[in-house]
Amino acid sequence: MAKMGHLLKRATRISPGEKGFTLAELVVAIGLSALFTGLILAALASSRQVCTSVTADQDLQQTANVIMDKIIKGSAESGITYRLSEATTYSIVAIDELDFKDIGDSSWRAYFLTQSSTGTELWYRRPIAGVAGAVLIYKAPIGTTLTLRFWPLGGPAYTNITVGIDVGLSKTVNGRTVTGSATTMINIRNHAT
Repeated sequence: MAKMGHLLKRATRISPGEKGFTLAELVVAIGLSALFTGLILAALASSRQVCTSVTADQDLQQTANVIMDKIIKGSAESGITYRLSEATTYSIVAIDELDFKDIGDSSWRAYFLTQSSTGTELWYRRPIAGVAGAVLIYKAPIGTTLTLRFWPLGGPAYTNITVGIDVGLSKTVNGRTVTGSATTMINIRNHAT
């Protein structure tokens, strides 16, 4: 047992000249640590929200570019792609609908927006064996606003004409409105050949 007593740690005594931490000093140190931790966590949360908003901006911008690319490149029908630039005639029915007639078969086609119970949709109307059919190009997720605008830059009938196309997407992320948009101008032949 005597040997075991040597293994026990002796209690350290504070000599009369040394001073330890008081309860008040410990409370102040813990309070300052908690304050700095709170400030750091708030800064991290804020930067995370900014990063999320920036990522959403980039995603919407990329989506707007993809939608514009689909409109410009056209849609395939029975192995043939009909491009807007190859149209013989066009008409802007509404700010968000462009009707055009193809060179090859003289059938009307259109790009247009519709509102459904689940959001805004972009459609391509095409003929199917003499019956009008439509293909869904893009459906905006709930909470995302999709806008489409067509506008003529000028040119009389039966001459080349340039039509402007605007695609816009927006939604609220972390209390901030983020957007993505694409704008282009496309020349429609608009002449009878």
